[in-house]
Amino acid sequence: MGLLLDLVLVTIVKAVVRRRRPAHNRMDMFATFSVDRFSFPSGHATRAAMCGRFLLAHLVLAAPLRFLVVLWAALVGLSRVLLGRHNVTDVMFGFWMGYVQYNLIEMLWLSPQTLQGLLGQLA
Repeated sequence: MGLLLDLVLVTIVKAVVRRRRPAHNRMDMFATFSVDRFSFPSGHATRAAMCGRFLLAHLVLAAPLRFLVVLWAALVGLSRVLLGRHNVTDVMFGFWMGYVQYNLIEMLWLSPQTLQGLLGQLA
């Protein structure tokens, strides 16, 4: 659910802002499906931030593994800048957007027990 929300919101923001990719970006992605021309925000960064937050909140407890999750998310963002696909601000906003999206999903999420109680009241 969160990843679908992310795809929709990133597409909307890219369509509204319409910031071109960096000038040194090479359009060499001919064998891919539906590559957009806009860079703001970085969808990779939004998804890395959201998935990283999920892993830290629900699955990863050991400190060394927590560090690796944060490092992974940071390297995803860094790779987007180094590949020339995004500006630093695209990635930074993407991290912020993914963080906020995770908070939204966490607020709206219903536990299985709550959902069963609501469905039980309807029946």
